[in-house]
Amino acid sequence: MENINEDIWINILKFLPMSDQLSLAQVNVRISFYVKYQWTLLKSATLTLDDLEFLDGNEKLMQECLNSWSGSVERLNLPRAQWELLTQWKDYRFPNLRWLDCYMDYSLEEADEETLLLTELFPHLTNLTLNSGTTGRYLWCWTQLKELNLVGCEYLETEHFKEVFDSLKLTKLTLLYYGYAVNLGEVVLDVTRCSTLEELIIDDLHLLGDFLPRLLNLPHFRRLAFNTRDYTKFLLQSVARLKPLKVQSLVFNNSFWSSARVTESILHMTNLRRLVLQEDDIESDQLHVISRKLPKLEELHLVEMREEFSPTHLWNCIGLCPMLRVLNLSSTKLSYQSVDFSNPHLSNILVKLSSPLTLNLHNTGLDPEKIQPTMDYPNLKITFEPIHFEIWSSQNVEIDFHPE
Repeated sequence: MENINEDIWINILKFLPMSDQLSLAQVNVRISFYVKYQWTLLKSATLTLDDLEFLDGNEKLMQECLNSWSGSVERLNLPRAQWELLTQWKDYRFPNLRWLDCYMDYSLEEADEETLLLTELFPHLTNLTLNSGTTGRYLWCWTQLKELNLVGCEYLETEHFKEVFDSLKLTKLTLLYYGYAVNLGEVVLDVTRCSTLEELIIDDLHLLGDFLPRLLNLPHFRRLAFNTRDYTKFLLQSVARLKPLKVQSLVFNNSFWSSARVTESILHMTNLRRLVLQEDDIESDQLHVISRKLPKLEELHLVEMREEFSPTHLWNCIGLCPMLRVLNLSSTKLSYQSVDFSNPHLSNILVKLSSPLTLNLHNTGLDPEKIQPTMDYPNLKITFEPIHFEIWSSQNVEIDFHPE
């Protein structure tokens, strides 16, 4: 350890959890100096409950630790925190902290006092993920908030909604999506008082009634994602009736289910550029009619589909999409016949493509070395690189709208 120079120490410390850094800070004067210097460079920090308790029992080290990074840190993650431990931080200032991910130990009696304490400790937040027993009181004190995630807050009281959404100029809100476990009632309409809102993640149950029409009329709204159980068909029909030409992307995660009603709704969205089905079902005739009726479709992602597609049906659909640039079949079981480009039918479709096509075959069971080289088709590129989609629910729909 004595032979490790300062630069190497600093690089090592960047990758160590805070618990290890706190331990090293007590080894000797030399290593302690490196640790404290690294703290002055911190932009992002994660402190576990064990770290908080350790600092609470070591006042001198807590002073050195917080004094070092409180002025520079921009993002703080508290995966588990307690009110009485954070009260020890009142003497410190966090002028550059903008992102806070905080999971408080549930204490309903002190939940709002916890929120008030957090607003005093970290007054300049722009992004907040909060998991606590808060009722929503004092949330409006964060006047600079742009993104607010309350998905873990099961005890929100809607009497505070008006003040929250009148006060905050949010661009993104993640609210409850627990389905039947929590129902916020009609007061959830107060969300639409936030005229700056661009994105909303919520449970489909809360989009019924007047909420969805008001939401879609917000001037900057561009993305809706909802956890779904029962209302996918109704909500897609509503979007198709209210704002069909604004829809530019649809993502179905285990929620399309070969629905004829959903297919009919999609056919009205003739400006659709991107369609994603993940771990889902779609029948060949549904895919065919969607391809034929959506002339501007640029990306088609059929990921981890439950049934194998007939090569003829699949490529017939591709031939109906003149603007298609990406066909992603990742994690979908395919036969080699699906990509046998010596087949005159497939070859004829490729030749007629008006735009270069990227075909993604990641995790399809096909061996890259056995796929015919694509050099004979200058408008086709085959890739086996993964394309990742964020999965935040077992069943969800995401809709992107073209902004006004």
